[in-house]
Amino acid sequence: MRTPTMLTLAAALLAVAACTAGPTPEKPTATLTTSSAFLRPTPEQEKALLTALRAIDPGLVWKDSSAISRSVGVCDDIRKGMDKATVVKNAAFRYDGGHASVDEAKGAKIVQAIKNAYCTA
Repeated sequence: MRTPTMLTLAAALLAVAACTAGPTPEKPTATLTTSSAFLRPTPEQEKALLTALRAIDPGLVWKDSSAISRSVGVCDDIRKGMDKATVVKNAAFRYDGGHASVDEAKGAKIVQAIKNAYCTA
């Protein structure tokens, strides 16, 4: 007699729990579209870019990962359609300091190296 009573009690508890729980809220999901996602170079493109940056000034590539990260920001400026002067100025700002001194002339060379390696508008 205990078994049917326990089963009935368990079924009743499950029914109450199901009724009070309500619908499960959906979790928001983030999606990136191609136009808003940061474009990163492939390993082959990274190698070409680092070689080009070293040719401009070895100090630009004191740390490979930093040079690549900076290039991603420059590429994002290019893809956003910023005017050339702003892209060059931002590139010079990003790469200046540490082991390299970057003026706008060198900034223009950096922008061209990034375009040649992987970044198209």
